[in-house]
Amino acid sequence: INAEYGGHPLTPFLHLLWDFDAAATKLKPELTDEGKAVDLWMLGVHPDYRGNKIANHMMGAVLPLIKKAGYKYGTIEATSAFTSKAAEHNGFTKLYEMKVCDWLWKGEPLYTNAKPPHGTWAFWVKELYD
Repeated sequence: INAEYGGHPLTPFLHLLWDFDAAATKLKPELTDEGKAVDLWMLGVHPDYRGNKIANHMMGAVLPLIKKAGYKYGTIEATSAFTSKAAEHNGFTKLYEMKVCDWLWKGEPLYTNAKPPHGTWAFWVKELYD
């Protein structure tokens, strides 16, 4: 399996993430400026605890800290509908989205098993300055 995926099983996922981020930040280039944005990466809640608004509380707790640290933007790469819902609830704006089943690895679709409402990644941005 490692040879098939370029030497490491995470290689395709990281390429997908790279392509996704590049497309999103092309729409708002200032997000790539050093010290301007913080990426809230890999937000997840264990399935046994979903539905308790834990993701909302985590975002609500960290956003004032990011703002206090002087960052202008918070960003989220939402890889599930759950994360997108939490981002929207916390005042983030969707900048970009893609259906991952349309992304190709070596000319072939790779991520085709996600069931609705999942399978669409969304890049969310929140401006932290008033």
